[in-house]
Amino acid sequence: MSSLPQYLIFDLDGTIADSAEGILYSFRLTLDELGVTPSDEELRALIGPPLQDSFGRLGFKGQSLDEVVERYREHYGRFGVQRAQLYEGIVSTLEQLDASGVRMGVATAKRVDFAREMLSQQGVAAYFEIIAGVSFDDSLVTKKQVMNEVLDFFAPHDRRRVWMVGDREQDVLASIFHGVVPIGVLWGYGSRDELELSGAEFIIESPDQLFEINVDH
Repeated sequence: MSSLPQYLIFDLDGTIADSAEGILYSFRLTLDELGVTPSDEELRALIGPPLQDSFGRLGFKGQSLDEVVERYREHYGRFGVQRAQLYEGIVSTLEQLDASGVRMGVATAKRVDFAREMLSQQGVAAYFEIIAGVSFDDSLVTKKQVMNEVLDFFAPHDRRRVWMVGDREQDVLASIFHGVVPIGVLWGYGSRDELELSGAEFIIESPDQLFEINVDH
């Protein structure tokens, strides 16, 4: 039996859309220019966390980190945003949630303008009352900060009636921090082990399984 939430916050990359092609292409363009050649496995592990964290793992620090993030964003804005596609079952799930009266938002580590552009291109932006992401001045970067913007917008009385759906540990840890229900998904870029170890309360294999979740209040 399902107990749908009042509010549902979605991650974007690896949850709503498979955007790996555009992200990896932009990573490679950026790193090739700098003479850095990580493996495919190392690159895929960078999808999901904030860019500062991802490039930091490759050894960039301080001003060079800021510069490489900006270089990546230039490439991503030109070549990456349009190289995404919705996961199977996402549209029908959003339609059903909307018809059920669930209020929805997006909290992503992608810069907010890129997130809005991608969701608009994919024809699903209208389902979300708020699309929150990394700010232009990088004052809002972490998933905890971005999720807080969505929660401030919705101002829920009971955070157990808020679910966060995402594919990486950052989504789960931010959910736990804010007291909302963390739901991990296996069709994105994270693994079951990653989601379980970070504390996901539920783990699902397809979008329609959201309707099978029963949360105690």
